[in-house]
Amino acid sequence: MTADEGTVHYERRGKLALIRLDRPGSSNAIDPPTLRALGEAYHRADNDDSVVTVVLHASGPDFSVGLDPQSFLPVLKDRTFSTDGPGIVNPFGTTTRLSKPLVVAVQGQVGAMAHELMLAADIRIAAAGTLFGQGEAGRGTTPAGGGGIRMPLEVGWANAMRWILTGEHWTAEEALRLGLVQEVVAPGEQLPKAIEIAERIASHPPLALRETLRLGRRAWEGHAQHVYADLLPTLHRLLATEDFAERLSALHEGREPVYAGR
Repeated sequence: MTADEGTVHYERRGKLALIRLDRPGSSNAIDPPTLRALGEAYHRADNDDSVVTVVLHASGPDFSVGLDPQSFLPVLKDRTFSTDGPGIVNPFGTTTRLSKPLVVAVQGQVGAMAHELMLAADIRIAAAGTLFGQGEAGRGTTPAGGGGIRMPLEVGWANAMRWILTGEHWTAEEALRLGLVQEVVAPGEQLPKAIEIAERIASHPPLALRETLRLGRRAWEGHAQHVYADLLPTLHRLLATEDFAERLSALHEGREPVYAGR
């Protein structure tokens, strides 16, 4: 069973729900309707008792370059954006969260917001040649989807700050070394491997899987829950700073920005 949700496609395959990002013409950049459709797909999978495991993947050469700035900036500045609402499971898992195991397959570019989608998954498979980034700090903002919290929890403080604070990209091999991905496979093999793992997981009792995730997440992320509530307010404050305005002006004028720290 398949469903076309525009830029997000939903497919039932046995006990799996396969959710696919599909904006390949824009390198799967995520605009507000796409993020909402993704949240709706998660909600659909979470509330379907016949689905045991969820697989997230993407069309085209790139998993996703991350946030689509032209479409997202107006709603972020107006403070009208929310990852919550009826019929939605927050794709970043910082408020509501998918209660079923989530396996993600990535390739090409995995930038910022897309990296945060990946960090919200339980198991991650990457194609060789994948490049990752979490570079919001260099653009005058902050990882508002939980990347600045989850990445240090997973790989250690200094290992995470090495990449988050410099804004540099890192490779699939580095991601494997850090433990951000669990396997690196040949290009084109990332989705079959993710499905293989997801099917193995789906052969187990669903309630046992859910409770294992619930307890593990409670222990691992429990102390971070109060910080998640401050993610969007902090982003809103940064979007109103002179430094962020300077970055936009410098981009428009084709020059290097000069930051004043205010």
